[in-house]
Amino acid sequence: MAQTQSSTRDRLVAATIEALRAEGLNGLTSRQIASTAGVNLQAITYHFGSKDSLVALALTEVARTRLDPVRSALEADGDPAERLFDALATINAALATGRDDLETYAEAMSVSSTNPELAQSLSDLHDELAAYLSALIAELQHNQYIQPWVVPDAMAALLIAIGDGLAAHAQFGDPDVEAVLDQVALLLLSARNDNSRIWPTAARLLLRRTNKQRSS
Repeated sequence: MAQTQSSTRDRLVAATIEALRAEGLNGLTSRQIASTAGVNLQAITYHFGSKDSLVALALTEVARTRLDPVRSALEADGDPAERLFDALATINAALATGRDDLETYAEAMSVSSTNPELAQSLSDLHDELAAYLSALIAELQHNQYIQPWVVPDAMAALLIAIGDGLAAHAQFGDPDVEAVLDQVALLLLSARNDNSRIWPTAARLLLRRTNKQRSS
């Protein structure tokens, strides 16, 4: 019985994600979700309490799918500068391959003011990512990669705001994500300590990307 309930929940979440990617939030109905999932309409209320709760969970899953690789890059072992640049590269790859999800995420942000559960889910995701970014920036400071005047929490919030801005831009345009992320990297590099080792790291990564572009 528990396995059946879990399966029904998973099907409803998957159906909601499918509908969101195809149609967006506007006009999304409980009946459409239930039909796609192959369950009765009452299953939504039984398992999630309301359609809003289901949509909040589905949108959180969409965002988490894109954020998890970034978090993994931030948590990896090794040189902190390498980890930061790898995280930026991961963001670029995620945005390039998940444009539909990017637009869905932007739409979720725009309607979160009328969906408290969705607002809380997005807030939790932001807080989680901010904690990882802030810790990494603090580590960069400790290792004298960047100047002590950089405030880790504020810089983390700025980086997340840039990501949210790219998501919003994707709804009506085609942002040059790679160029923006390059500017983010340069922003962090400009805050380097005089004794920093981050420039050699950046040079290696830039050379790696240049060689990759030449070979493609």
